[in-house]
Amino acid sequence: MFGFLNRKRKSLIGLDIGSNVVKCLRLDVSGERPILTHFGMADLPPEAIVDGEIMDRELVIEAIKEAADKAEIPNEPVASAVAGRAVIVKKIVMDKMSEEDAREAIYWEAEQHVPFDIDDITLDFQILQPDIGADQMELLLVAAKKDMILGHAELIRDAGFNPLVIDVASFANQNAWEYLAAHGKGKAVPAEETDEAPVDREEDPDPFSGGEDEAPEAPGPSGEFVALLDVGGGVTNVHIIKDGVPYFTRDLPLGTAHFIEEFQKQLGLTYETAQRVARGDVEEVDVQLVSDIVRSVGMEIYQGLEPSLSYLKTSGEATGIDRIVLSGGGSHLPGLLGFLAEQYGVPSEVSDPLAALDYKPELFAEGEAAELSPLLTVCVGLALREGV
Repeated sequence: MFGFLNRKRKSLIGLDIGSNVVKCLRLDVSGERPILTHFGMADLPPEAIVDGEIMDRELVIEAIKEAADKAEIPNEPVASAVAGRAVIVKKIVMDKMSEEDAREAIYWEAEQHVPFDIDDITLDFQILQPDIGADQMELLLVAAKKDMILGHAELIRDAGFNPLVIDVASFANQNAWEYLAAHGKGKAVPAEETDEAPVDREEDPDPFSGGEDEAPEAPGPSGEFVALLDVGGGVTNVHIIKDGVPYFTRDLPLGTAHFIEEFQKQLGLTYETAQRVARGDVEEVDVQLVSDIVRSVGMEIYQGLEPSLSYLKTSGEATGIDRIVLSGGGSHLPGLLGFLAEQYGVPSEVSDPLAALDYKPELFAEGEAAELSPLLTVCVGLALREGV
């Protein structure tokens, strides 16, 4: 997405700490096409992270170490991401000025838009339109609470790694989507083919760290409003973009855990069996009831999207979304993709970031790459950032 600094390195480790699973992978971007050289993941117990908040640091640190050990990750810099209520992403308008002057004025401006004490946050911004008339310009403002950023970085250090980049999860998701789109894989499908695929990318490093930047030309379907929905364990991130520019970002307090809970209640399943159903295994359950449950809980995601769309409509920026891209563990929920496509009447697809990478065959068992690919969207987006 946006380049806060444009210096590059030949590899970067992406570390995605989700509510249910920790994923880490390493990309080698020194050649014409990125190569996935290392990959590992480890499950987290349900009590470790609740609604995006870390409840047990030691369990999370152990999971990071376990995932890294499985991947045999080398001691290289790590890019990770934060999300949740302590992160604000918002388009704002302010008086037209140079980027240098804007960097001085942004804290005063942010006080009107950020619901936190200005001394407690870290800020960065991107100039989207330097002149929108009336001597004003449009910016993308990104703010995060300092204690969350520092706590996340400390967690990674305590697991034995060097946190070079702390990104915003929705931006990492967008990085992966744009990379797929730019290299002919913009229409990801819930495919079986992910053995080998294209290709290569330039990305950005260092979040919340001033520097000279340019917004690259955005790949992907031109003029489309794309809703990137990352359905994680406890939170669904909604990130609506058009031509590389984020128009709306928010987190819904709803994830696969809520579907699993309903499977347990209504189908009388154990937690482990309900998990398998959430991953698409419906051989031993009432398929129609599973579909009904997914549609019922999925309606909450649909309703959670409505404020985002209302905002776009009332601002005159869009009449609706043109495409839905589903990622995260929730992408395997039986019927969720079809339900959302039906509700909005737009093309919908499952993210497939591995389709744009080469990787060593031994990293995945047969069929595993296609199954895991949607879960790795944020992780791949992180590793595509070429940090200093």
